[in-house]
Amino acid sequence: MSTAEQSIIETIRQSYQNDVRPPTHAIGETIETMVAMRDGIRLRTMICRPAGDGPWPVLFVRTPYPMADLFRAHGEAYAQRGFAYVVQFCRGTVGSEGIWKPNVNEPDDGIDSVNWLAGQSWCRSIGMHGVSYMALTGWIIADQLPDKVKTLYLCHYGVDRYRSAYKDGLFRHDILTGWAMGNAGRPVTDDEHFAADYLKACRHRPHITVDENLWGVKLDWYRDWITQTDEDSPYWQTGFWGKLKQIPEKIKVPVCIVAGWFDHHLEGTVLGYEKLNPQTKKMSRLIIGAWDHDFKPAIPGHQNKHAALNINADMFHWFDTILQDDRLPDPEIRTYVIGEDRWQSWDHWPIRRQAEKTLYLTACRHDNPAAYRLSSEKPDQTGAIEYQYDPDNPVYTNGGETVFVSKAIRGSCLQNPPGDREDVISFISDVMTEDTLVTGRINIRLFVSSDCADTCFTAKIIDLMPDGKAYNIRSGLTTLAYRNGSRKRRSYQPGRIEELNITLLPVTWSIRAGSRIRVDIASSNFPEYAIHSNQQGIWSIQETTKIANQSVHIGGPYAAAIQLGLK
Repeated sequence: MSTAEQSIIETIRQSYQNDVRPPTHAIGETIETMVAMRDGIRLRTMICRPAGDGPWPVLFVRTPYPMADLFRAHGEAYAQRGFAYVVQFCRGTVGSEGIWKPNVNEPDDGIDSVNWLAGQSWCRSIGMHGVSYMALTGWIIADQLPDKVKTLYLCHYGVDRYRSAYKDGLFRHDILTGWAMGNAGRPVTDDEHFAADYLKACRHRPHITVDENLWGVKLDWYRDWITQTDEDSPYWQTGFWGKLKQIPEKIKVPVCIVAGWFDHHLEGTVLGYEKLNPQTKKMSRLIIGAWDHDFKPAIPGHQNKHAALNINADMFHWFDTILQDDRLPDPEIRTYVIGEDRWQSWDHWPIRRQAEKTLYLTACRHDNPAAYRLSSEKPDQTGAIEYQYDPDNPVYTNGGETVFVSKAIRGSCLQNPPGDREDVISFISDVMTEDTLVTGRINIRLFVSSDCADTCFTAKIIDLMPDGKAYNIRSGLTTLAYRNGSRKRRSYQPGRIEELNITLLPVTWSIRAGSRIRVDIASSNFPEYAIHSNQQGIWSIQETTKIANQSVHIGGPYAAAIQLGLK
């Protein structure tokens, strides 16, 4: 066991020491068994129980990841407090038989396994939990649970795979390309060699051949992901992914759903809560923190003394209430407010807005000559701001909410000053005279034209602080082919002015008095998103690129603006 793994295990043990009830039981022998699935394939299953015969409430998690020692640390903590803890390794991983095919076998294997567990004499009741792929293994069977399953605690996994993979026709490389590399036998690490190989893979054209050309293996499932660009494609709306989308509304047990403002699964995770039926919501929770996929606070520009949540203790209390005390939990919606370093409870999700603030893009220069003005007054005079976008010289991601592989740029990061690049256009507001709590989704409305038949426009809203430091709040993009939320590819006539609405992911963020709001407009955000070639058609089969001449139209009938929901 490495020093790093030993440190993680010690952190896990400490997380149970102070914030949960003291141990009450001796730990029994840890048992390993091979559980047979309906087709005869056997899956490695670890069982940690208190000493004695039980029956016990049981926590159950299924995983493809080689973390047996980490799970054993959790198991010991639960066994000391009167729970059994069961970990099963997915088909084809970590000692389980069969072939590993992500997602494919989880519905049948999951329900076979939980039914097996429910039939054990030492099992009194069951709670399922998981983070990321482990949460998927809970979601995908949550509509057909045996009666002994009383609750779920699911973190950081979305119920709509298209929304995890795409934004308006552009693939989210930093979520899925790195993950695909890992499944192709190139483990995801923090070293420079992996980073170079990863960026090379993301830039490979045509991308449809990256698996065989760079990774030495053909991944049919990855090729499906990178070619199915229409949201209403049968690939996303039927089969495994179609089933996943339909499950939340069928769940009948309490669910605690945990998300992060800077976790790449945020949109789909929150959607899982939104789709719960009203009765289930009355006994469920939605918790959103200012962390990334690893539960690490991702707001270095702001105080974050209270941002962390002891997720292990929180989960223990959830299961202790339901499985040991036999009591349904109270409903709760709670988010961390960035900029105020506090948590706030809400009575509704999405959060109900009390007001809206609109700031208009103008063609007038700001006091900073490298930027234009954001104004509360709609400009009458029309104009256009022009720039060139070269796909071979993309704007690199610097902070983002759907970043996974590139850990150094997850979350809210210090931004470059305006004028750093000619293909990034900045707009800056006047000084905010009072604290402004932005809630929910921010919309950025643009009026644009291009000399290409398809291209991309990106938008980033930034907190520009009194000391001149700037940190990204939210970012997003759209394409002309999938403009305004289109679920399938549309045509565009070069030179025509189109209205675009870029709706950013939700957040609760307090812009403090003395700060300004900055908006950056560009046409690339790589590697968080794939580079748009400025060619028509499916991005992953494009072999060549072309330079786009872009225009952002402002004033008069072109009321380009940012729209902020306020509380």
